Amino acid sequence: MFVRYSVIYLFLHLIDKVSLQDPVEIKSVVGGSVILPCLYQEGVLNQDKRNVFWRYNNSKNVFDIEKGNPSTKEQHAIFNGRVESFPSEYAKGNFSLKLSKLELNDEGQFLCDILDVKKEHKLMLRVRVSTTVSTTVSTTVSTTVSTPSSSMRAQAEGIVTFLLAVFILHCLCVIC
Repeated sequence: MFVRYSVIYLFLHLIDKVSLQDPVEIKSVVGGSVILPCLYQEGVLNQDKRNVFWRYNNSKNVFDIEKGNPSTKEQHAIFNGRVESFPSEYAKGNFSLKLSKLELNDEGQFLCDILDVKKEHKLMLRVRVSTTVSTTVSTTVSTTVSTPSSSMRAQAEGIVTFLLAVFILHCLCVIC
């Protein structure tokens, strides 16, 4: 009977962990700018361990930070002149980027890989054409980061998982 409970717990635990891996979704509009967040808050990294690599759709080089120094020497041409980092924030574990002059083909997955501590942050950028135009012929730019949606979904799924586990345990106890 203990084995049944262990297997059920392990299965439910794995399901709950997988739901936490959803990438953060960020939305913006063509021509706008967006901050792509990447934070490491589990400790302080010395300068030699600040090796961070940003990739787009797992292939194109967006930006590199090598031993705490920003580098664009291998940056893909589509990101040339559109990426800004914040070197004064590196010591605090903030490796976020600002991507400007957004285009529809920027939509996709961005990956921030903090190499030395084996941490990855996945972001899904959604770019749309703005439908709001102001009277001075400039396009309104709106940027939203929907980080709560994935954590709220994970929290809700965790509650459902817990309730399901209690129900299954109850049913097993009744049967036994």
